[in-house]
Amino acid sequence: MILELERTWRTFHPTWHHFILIKSITLNVETSFPTDVANIRSKALLNDTYDPVARPNETVYVKAGFNLLNIDSLDIKHQSLKIVGWITLEWTDERIQWVPEDYDSKVEEIHALPSEIWKPEIIIDNSLENIGVINDDNLQLIVRYNGDVEWEPPGLYMTHCEVDITFYPFDRQKCIVELTSWSHTKEQLELVHLSHEVNTDNFRLNGEWILDRTEIDEKEIQETKSDGTIVTFSQLEFVFVLERRPIFYVVNILLPIVLASFLSCVVFLLPLQSGEKVTYILTLILALAVLLTLIADSLPHTSITASVLGIYLAFTLFISVISALIAVLLLSNFHSEEDVDIASCFYRFTKSIATISDRKRCMARPKRGNGRNLRKVVNKVFPNRTIVVETSDNVGEYEDKVYTRKELSHILDRFCFWVFFTLICISTVTFFVAMSVGARNHHT
Repeated sequence: MILELERTWRTFHPTWHHFILIKSITLNVETSFPTDVANIRSKALLNDTYDPVARPNETVYVKAGFNLLNIDSLDIKHQSLKIVGWITLEWTDERIQWVPEDYDSKVEEIHALPSEIWKPEIIIDNSLENIGVINDDNLQLIVRYNGDVEWEPPGLYMTHCEVDITFYPFDRQKCIVELTSWSHTKEQLELVHLSHEVNTDNFRLNGEWILDRTEIDEKEIQETKSDGTIVTFSQLEFVFVLERRPIFYVVNILLPIVLASFLSCVVFLLPLQSGEKVTYILTLILALAVLLTLIADSLPHTSITASVLGIYLAFTLFISVISALIAVLLLSNFHSEEDVDIASCFYRFTKSIATISDRKRCMARPKRGNGRNLRKVVNKVFPNRTIVVETSDNVGEYEDKVYTRKELSHILDRFCFWVFFTLICISTVTFFVAMSVGARNHHT
């Protein structure tokens, strides 16, 4: 029994010894890590030679990128874009370097407070709120052993966006977030893009806008001093091209407008003796005026671009007003006394319309043979009798007909219906063609 225990101890003794050795090394590394970080910070950052105000080099190249989380809103009326994300800034500070192998824990990166290290003074040039240098005293910076520094301040950014409402609600908007150096010229600090596009790996879909594409452009801005000196500053533009989802606006705006526009010609189908023509068309005009007011209130008060939808709605309102005026004139003529003289030009115009209409009705009747063939048949059946067959071959009988005021009003009523119906159809088709083709060919 004693011999078996001795053999077992000899078998497991080396393994147990290695385990104790590895555990002790691990504990030494874990306990030495805070000490190593403190030593690196005291040597690289907290010494008397490091100045957090002085630039690391004569010209510092700062790589910048934008990481988009979501689009909070794009206010067309106030021309503002509100997005959520964070900005990534990377640069090299050669004054903060160390060799990881010199330390037991082989530290490759440490963290530093914004007050302990130099960082670029960057602003969002077209911001509409919280205008100032991007700063977060509680957000630490990551410093690597080779001097590379990374800082990623998050935020809710509200910027100006110049909108184009020409093809609203089938519009595409191009909004820009402008990142600019505040106190350093381009010779002192140059902004370069970290990538060619905005990072959208964590982007959440928006219910109103589709993120079509993103770009990052390197620009520069110039400022003229009082003495005439021109100073150049580096600038980065984060471009967001947004396309509106139009289904909501088609159902709630376009469809009511189109239906209301076709109702303006229905006034001429109402009987003249009913007395509801004026009430109907005035109600329609008020409805169109309300729609025009609602749409104009949702659009920016600018004259740089005009909305095709607004032009179409204004044209429909104009057609409705003309319809109301004509309806009043027709009612006045319909209820006038027959012995009152009718203006000759008005009478001739209406009579010509009636003549054309009667001719079309006559030509549309089924052909049962003309009058000449009918006379031949009658003469063969009744050779010894003289029978006069009246035919409608002579179209001139329509020109000799005399029309009363009520008949003239009815004729003009139907004529105006077809004229205004044609105008509305042409304007509606033109509107939709302009919206579809223009929105498709509109490049932002």
